[in-house]
This record gives sequence, C-alpha cells and structure tokens, in this order.
Amino acid sequence: MPTAEFLPLDPSAINVQSFNCGKDVINTYLRRYAAKNMALNLNRTFVLPYIPEALTPKQDSGKSHVAAYYTLALQTLMREELPDPSRLPRYPVPVILLAQLGIDRRFHRQGLGAKTLVHALRHAYQIASNPNGIPALGIVLDVLDQEALAFYRSFDFFLPLTDNPMKLFVPMASLETL
Repeated sequence: MPTAEFLPLDPSAINVQSFNCGKDVINTYLRRYAAKNMALNLNRTFVLPYIPEALTPKQDSGKSHVAAYYTLALQTLMREELPDPSRLPRYPVPVILLAQLGIDRRFHRQGLGAKTLVHALRHAYQIASNPNGIPALGIVLDVLDQEALAFYRSFDFFLPLTDNPMKLFVPMASLETL
C-alpha cells in the first residue's frame, strides 16, 4: 500500500526501475531522466512510495518502490497561445508544466490517478500563490495519448490550450478551491 505522502524523488531511497505504468515513455522518463533533470535543476519529480508486500530477498534492495509520480517544471508561453490573452503583456508569461504523471499498473483503477493529479495541481497552485514562490498564470499539460486525454477531460477545469486537443490549460484562479 502506498504511503500517504508524495516526496521529492530521492534515487538513494527509491527504486525507480520497478515502476511500470504500461506506457514506455512515462516509464523511461522516471527510470532514466527524472533524477538527472532534478540534478540539473530543470524540474522536480515527486513520488508516492510504497513497499511491496511480497519481495524475494533478491528483489529487496531496502528501497521503496513508486506507486505514482508527477513532474513539475516552469515554462513560458506567448500570450497568443493562451485561452484569454486580452489582458496579458506582449512578452512570454510564466506557467507551470505538468510534464509527467504516471501510476504503476499495480495501482490502476484504484483512484490513484485522480489523487496524483489533484496533488500535482495543488502543489503547483501552492508554488504559484506563495509570496516566496514563483508566480504562474496557470498549468499546462502536454497530453500523451487519447487514454490520457479522456482521463484529463473527466475533470471539468481543463481548457484547450491551442487548436491541438493534446495541449490543455487550467488557470491558477480556477484551482483556488481544489
């Protein structure tokens, strides 16, 4: 069973190699790039750890495994790319990119996808609304596939970012009550 708390990825305490959400690109990102990108200060990955109940001694490294994860990064967009650009400056505006989100197959269909998404959105909101944080107009998602698009569309607050239906946006203001 997963712990109750998402934590920053710590490769010395978390076994990322066992993660399998069924999507190679999401698996590969966590396994190969998440820690490297954090070390380069490009983004932050947060994991929901768990300890498997039945591990053989050969499989038990003393590390927790990943039930779910998400990655946040900063990005800028031109005002023309945003749903309501009328009051925005003519230079790029900051947004937070929800760059990755994955749920291990062992936890599919248990509500963990919604829990992870809500946690990521709340976290992004806290970053943007904190006086000591980094301001951002909203959150952007580059959606991986049709299955992910259906998942995100099941939440009422996402707007299309562009003519591309695989790019979504949620204004920070709409997350105040989340």
